[in-house]
Amino acid sequence: MTMRDITELMNTYRECSRNLWNVYFSRRGNVGASLDAFGQIQELLFDSLVVSELSYEGEAEGVEIPPPALKVAPREKSLILIKRLSEPGEAGYWDQEKDMVVGPDDITLEFIDYFDFSQFPIKEFHYYLCKVLSFPSHAEYEGREALIEASKVKVFHDEQA
Repeated sequence: MTMRDITELMNTYRECSRNLWNVYFSRRGNVGASLDAFGQIQELLFDSLVVSELSYEGEAEGVEIPPPALKVAPREKSLILIKRLSEPGEAGYWDQEKDMVVGPDDITLEFIDYFDFSQFPIKEFHYYLCKVLSFPSHAEYEGREALIEASKVKVFHDEQA
């Protein structure tokens, strides 16, 4: 499995995205319209600053390239928040277990997006929102969403996925 460290690419995208929202969109009158526009711009930024820099093995002529397989790995023992299961329509809570700590070999996480508990007016993109792919010591959490501080992880691209 060929894994390339793309932490710096992700940090570039994070900083560009944050700056764009915080300086140009966050204080506009129509917040809904700002969020919609920013969401579209964010997708283009991600494709331009991250996806365009990734390499893939194999041939893909005329084939739609699937979204990149991005793995988020804790640098050392890091606090992780696991989303509690809730009924449809209920609020989601990030307190499945208090003070849970994971290391790089304990869990496999897939990048979904950045996350902040507060969206207005400033976005910090403090956390990576991830999907738990593998968690051998807590298999019941596999498939759930998790949050981990962006400053405490490295991000890798699986070039063979």
